[in-house]
Amino acid sequence: MNNYESSNKQKGFELNIIGYLLELSKKMWLIVIIAIVFGLLGGVVGKVTSKEVYKSEVSFIVNTLSENEAVENSAVTAQINISNTFKYILSGRVLKEAVREKCPGNLSYNIINESIKVDTVDATNAIELTVTTEDAQTSYNIAKAVVDVYADVVEEIYPNAKLNVCETPVLAQNPEENRSDVILAVIGAAIGVLAYCVFVLVMFIIKDTIKNSKELSEKLNIPVLGAVQLVSNKNKTSKGLLVADRRTGFSFIETYKAIRTKIENNSAKTGNKVFLVTSACENEGKTTVSANIALSLAENGRSVLLIDADLRKPSITKILSLPETGEGFASVIKQETTITEAIKLIKTFNLYVLADSKPVSNPSELLSRKITEEIINGIRDEFDFIIIDTAPASVVTDASIIAGFADAAIIVVREDFSPYSRIRMSVEDIDSNGAEIVGCIFNAETDATIKAGRYGGKYGKYGGRYGRYGKYGTYGNYGYGYGTTPKK
Repeated sequence: MNNYESSNKQKGFELNIIGYLLELSKKMWLIVIIAIVFGLLGGVVGKVTSKEVYKSEVSFIVNTLSENEAVENSAVTAQINISNTFKYILSGRVLKEAVREKCPGNLSYNIINESIKVDTVDATNAIELTVTTEDAQTSYNIAKAVVDVYADVVEEIYPNAKLNVCETPVLAQNPEENRSDVILAVIGAAIGVLAYCVFVLVMFIIKDTIKNSKELSEKLNIPVLGAVQLVSNKNKTSKGLLVADRRTGFSFIETYKAIRTKIENNSAKTGNKVFLVTSACENEGKTTVSANIALSLAENGRSVLLIDADLRKPSITKILSLPETGEGFASVIKQETTITEAIKLIKTFNLYVLADSKPVSNPSELLSRKITEEIINGIRDEFDFIIIDTAPASVVTDASIIAGFADAAIIVVREDFSPYSRIRMSVEDIDSNGAEIVGCIFNAETDATIKAGRYGGKYGKYGGRYGRYGKYGTYGNYGYGYGTTPKK
């Protein structure tokens, strides 16, 4: 019985906040560049549009007491409250009209209105009036006119209150320091970063790719056999990253040993021997995963046959650095050679390989022949395990065809690569054709995902570019008959 159960339940909108933050952390360098660029643009705009301004200030003190009255707390509180009233008077139209008539230069009311700003000093009975214009003399003239006319205006409203000038205006010698360029630089940087974060959020929602192994297991309801971390090619291995090469690192090898154990346990419980390995889309690393599973089983003393059934773009021979021959899976199906002649024992790996070195033009038709199933059934009892590397399942039907006579299937899913809809479609196609979905392998897991602390320990750097074969095998470009490669 297959473990996979398709779920058609509609779920509400969910946003993986941690996944989104991880996505942002991967592009931190770009965020810094955007902040710098937009900050510089904001600074330039601020510099170009800024103007020199001059200020002239007048300070007032409110006094409601006569000369013979004592100062009491209630009186001081009253003075503070009245200060707000005087602030209103000094900001009002009556005073500004009086200033316009008194001030030389025939200034308009709008200029005077825009230049005067009045504030009270917190918890005091002091008032500060500031005049700001682009000309020092104009600022001084307006402030001087305020001093000349304010007493008459105040006297009409509060005859018993006194508003005394504490600090008279002076002519400004230098313009005020203008920080608009700095402010606009900060605002520009913030806008740029915010816009990029919104863009990433929209793309994060639209892409609907698998961001981590936990999400993979929950969405597909399939166990994850292992998470293989992304690695740079710093070891300069001559082949793809293989468990047989100790330079790949202890952690890389141990990860595939864990995957091997799970496959062996499944085989012991169910009798499964023939495992096909596929992915939803090309460039997810399925061929290298197939090779490493086979090598891990062989290292454990198992008799293993690795079949390259990706007849559109065979790459097993190149990943294992095997010599090219004209004898492979396709030639056996065509009955151009016998199965005994086509299967080669690679003594270095203690691994049997049935692989083509050149693509064929009609792979689906070849795999659909009755003889293909007969070939697999005929050699089933000769090996402990048969690992079959197939073409991407959501692109062509090859994997679905092989699923009809394979015992079980393993799906390779690369982090943040293939749309979830295509992964689900691939799993459903293989499941419907009879192969048990034993689990998935989450491939190319990044350091940012590991450091989030959600998926177990850190296994070191492994499982990424697979040596000189590029992204999961340069020879796995799948341009031949596979359609369009999804862009990350």
